[in-house]
Amino acid sequence: MKTIPVPKMEQDLYKGFLGWVYSCISTEAIITYRAGSEIREIHVYDPMWLVNCSTKDIECLFINKIHYQAEDKEQAMQFQRVVTL
Repeated sequence: MKTIPVPKMEQDLYKGFLGWVYSCISTEAIITYRAGSEIREIHVYDPMWLVNCSTKDIECLFINKIHYQAEDKEQAMQFQRVVTL
């Protein structure tokens, strides 16, 4: 295998962005945003999936830091580091 398969990410979530949090139960980042009248969630299992977000989405995730519990800091910061780069 030469490349890691990376799924397509929904774009322009920054327009209705509500927040993102690291879930220790599922070991993923969950991005919540409003799309019209519904509230949607994106489950990000691998931090590298974030590279498929649009530039505006990355800026939004950079400005709005991920929320996590103190004991999950190391795992959550892996997601935050990807958007920082």
